Amino acid sequence: MLSCRQTSIYDQLSGRYDRAHDRWLRHAGGEAQCAFEGAATALLRPSMTVLDAACGTGTVARRLLRAIDGRITLTLLDASPKMLEHCADIEARRIRGLIQNIPLPGDTFDLVTCAWGIETLPDPTPALAEFLRVCRPGGFVCLVFCADRPARSITGEFLRHRIAGRGLGAFLCGASILRTARTLGARNIRPLHCTGPAAAVLFQK
Repeated sequence: MLSCRQTSIYDQLSGRYDRAHDRWLRHAGGEAQCAFEGAATALLRPSMTVLDAACGTGTVARRLLRAIDGRITLTLLDASPKMLEHCADIEARRIRGLIQNIPLPGDTFDLVTCAWGIETLPDPTPALAEFLRVCRPGGFVCLVFCADRPARSITGEFLRHRIAGRGLGAFLCGASILRTARTLGARNIRPLHCTGPAAAVLFQK
């Protein structure tokens, strides 16, 4: 599970997280982020129920809402109370909780998104299982995460080592995530095209 130390780190980082994350996207994860957001946005329909798990400061949530003029029912979940405070301007239900133990009933959401969350866990399997549990039959799960792939630049490689060294996340094997999702019962599993030390995937319950 996300440790108390990690939660504390994200609380401390909340005020400057967006600036640091923007740097990561510019030099390493931007292509994967674009693939993830493009896939999630393409799925949006009016009146959908959407869970943004490990929502952070709400960047993804704001973009999803803008893409469909706010015509979705949105829930935000994060373990860090300070991160959730940065989401106060977003028209959404905000819940403090862990992605590997989501405090919500099953079969609830048409779409579950998680950006840069599963790599913070010692084992992403429980979180993947929870995403599928709270997703409605036929609904979708869309993820982007740090992946064990070559960085595209020296700066990207530096950022990769810094993230790992500070205990903010691991660099996961994308193929392993796909196999785990399949084992958990996901279907129509689609890795999204992107490069860099990051990966994005879409699958269906």
